[in-house]
Amino acid sequence: MILDAALEPQRSLLHQILLASQRRLKAFAVQHNWDHHLNDPFTRSAHFYAQKKAFDLALLEISGLDPKIELPETYCAALEQGVLMSVSPDLYRELYPEGDEASAFEKLLTHEMAHRLHIRILAGNEDAMGPVWFYEGFALHAAGQLQKAAPSLTQDEIWAVAGAEDRQDYRRYVTVFQYFLGKATIHQLVEMAGKVEFLSWLRQKNTQTVL
Repeated sequence: MILDAALEPQRSLLHQILLASQRRLKAFAVQHNWDHHLNDPFTRSAHFYAQKKAFDLALLEISGLDPKIELPETYCAALEQGVLMSVSPDLYRELYPEGDEASAFEKLLTHEMAHRLHIRILAGNEDAMGPVWFYEGFALHAAGQLQKAAPSLTQDEIWAVAGAEDRQDYRRYVTVFQYFLGKATIHQLVEMAGKVEFLSWLRQKNTQTVL
């Protein structure tokens, strides 16, 4: 675990949070019989940054991207090349106050690891993760994030989110993902999400459930 110098006083706390995030993901994986995908660790190291700019530059570098790219202010964690990277808990709260909840930082780290679990379930095929609302919804669900903050949405709003290509408020993804969990199992959703007929399949499941 690597910390910026300013975060050294938080080393013990961050270590505890990191372990808690791993336990949180394992509980989710065990619940759905995906725990065998956790046999090999997702990370070889974790690096916590005291400044957003330093996090951005490190993430762009490890991802092989142009360092001049401006990442969104709310982009606060990632897991790339076996390195779990994140801003500090205090900075995360400052940059994304909408995400402030019990165990918020623990859930953030779990979210990033959940993306890697999702990819392993799909045998490494990232293209099969489905639309953005689904793979982010999967990670949010796995981490237990933003559940109390999720808004009520109408049917029209749910389908608008499901059909949108641009990123939207993650709290809406929680609502939409939970809605479709009432129409199919999580295993069925994961299997279908990367297919071109995913939305039409969801509409069919929706009709079947209503009937």
